[in-house]
Amino acid sequence: MAFNPATSLRNFIKNSPWVFMAIAVHVIALSVLAIWQFAKQAPKVEETPTTVTLSKPKDPTPEEIALPPEVLDRKSIPKNEEAEIVTFEEDVFMPTEPTEDLHLDRGDPESVDNLTAGQPGGTAIGVGTTGHHGLRPGFAGRKLGGGKTGRGGGATQGTEKAVLEGLRWLVRHQRPDGSWSIVSLKSICDPDKPCYDPKETYTDHYDEGLTAMALLCFLGAGYSHESKQDIVDTARAKRYRIGEVVKNGLQWLKNRQNDQGYFSKDQAFMYNEALCALALTESYGLSQNRYWKEPAQKAINFLQRAQRPNPSGSGNWGWRYASRQSIEEKFPGGSIDEAGKKELFDSDVSVTGWVVMALKSAIISGLEVDKNSMDGGLAFTKWCTANDGLVGYNDPKNAGLTVQGRGDDKFDYHATSMSSLGICIRIFCEHDPNDAFFEPAAQRIIKDLPTVDKDRRKLDYYYWYYGSLALNQLDGPDSPRKSGKYWGPWNKAMVDAVVGLQDTQERSCNRGGWIQPDRWAYAGGPIYSTAINVLTLEVYYRYENAFGGGKRN
Repeated sequence: MAFNPATSLRNFIKNSPWVFMAIAVHVIALSVLAIWQFAKQAPKVEETPTTVTLSKPKDPTPEEIALPPEVLDRKSIPKNEEAEIVTFEEDVFMPTEPTEDLHLDRGDPESVDNLTAGQPGGTAIGVGTTGHHGLRPGFAGRKLGGGKTGRGGGATQGTEKAVLEGLRWLVRHQRPDGSWSIVSLKSICDPDKPCYDPKETYTDHYDEGLTAMALLCFLGAGYSHESKQDIVDTARAKRYRIGEVVKNGLQWLKNRQNDQGYFSKDQAFMYNEALCALALTESYGLSQNRYWKEPAQKAINFLQRAQRPNPSGSGNWGWRYASRQSIEEKFPGGSIDEAGKKELFDSDVSVTGWVVMALKSAIISGLEVDKNSMDGGLAFTKWCTANDGLVGYNDPKNAGLTVQGRGDDKFDYHATSMSSLGICIRIFCEHDPNDAFFEPAAQRIIKDLPTVDKDRRKLDYYYWYYGSLALNQLDGPDSPRKSGKYWGPWNKAMVDAVVGLQDTQERSCNRGGWIQPDRWAYAGGPIYSTAINVLTLEVYYRYENAFGGGKRN
């Protein structure tokens, strides 16, 4: 029978209805899917969004610190090693771990390696070949706990961790304009548990000095406005560029300085002026950047003009709260009566100590300092010295007597504070390790070691700072004396007291600060107490030994 295609197809369909139905279903489904997809991808004309591009107004370019080209030393970049070339203007940080929890320290929780090393070299009197090399244990060959006395006589991982936490506290409480102010803590601190005392009345009169003290903590650790390292605030899970923290603070001070060279907003207050001069001088000494040289020199010049005259009629004397100029302005024409002369010659060892440190820093940093200024401060200090290792605050007759203050009802006074200042002034002015005053003074100091008593009456961070500086210089690991007879017991007691008082609350704005007030904290609150305790814990490396002692371990 002949083959008939139509008949064959009809028979196939009749005998295989399931095949035909399956093909039909698939064809229909694919057609519906194609129609739906086309409708989805082709929106109606009236629904297509219209984009209008507006020109963005240009923001005013922020003022940048102009750096001389020679500060970028390309020769210092090591060969055959990976090195990142960065510029001062670079301001963007791209985290390598964008999902990291900044509440946590990276690596070993007992280490401080997450804050990388600062620039080599110390600061102020420590400007030069030695000094701190940054907050990394063992960096550049420096061993923690070096020395032979006490707990090694040097920095430990515990003290370095405390310094790191203190720097974090300071960064956390810096104002946007770069300054630190006790009156601003109300808007910065956690409202439920602030760092400051809500019952205390504070003033902005000391903002300049507090800002300078905070900056000295970073400079003392070897960090300048040029530093590219980051510091992570684990309490607030926030990262900061250390160089920006320092630069903003220094720029704020520079902007505050007037034509005469001082910084206080009204009349010169010599504590503020000495501390600001010290901060700017250390910044210039650490970086040798000419941008800070002019304001540093101007500040030093003002300190020298503000120095009181020697009552003998020849030479210079010490310093007091007010400048010499402010006293002389009270007597037009130069005719000063007896009461005026008494006020003009009035000086005190405390202010004189801070000014002497600023002048010494200026000398080491290469700034101009009149030797007669240092000689005058030394002469005044020697005049105030008694024969038994005590020093009077402003007169030898009151050596050993209490210096009155607002904290008299809550805290004990330590007469050896003035002895500590006497040692420091003599060491940094004369560099004589055989000065007969040192032995009786040091013997008195170690009989009044740092102590945290039950009632907290013995707390005196100011005394602990100058006592640490004096004895570390006198017979610490870097001194040619190196006996550790005095530094050893003092260092152990100081570390126990200072580190033990630091706040350790997790994820609190208090963490890392010294919230417990001492005798003198009423003026600067926790900014003062945190800064001065950080400076105390940096005593191991902040200043080179003024006697030209032994090498560091």
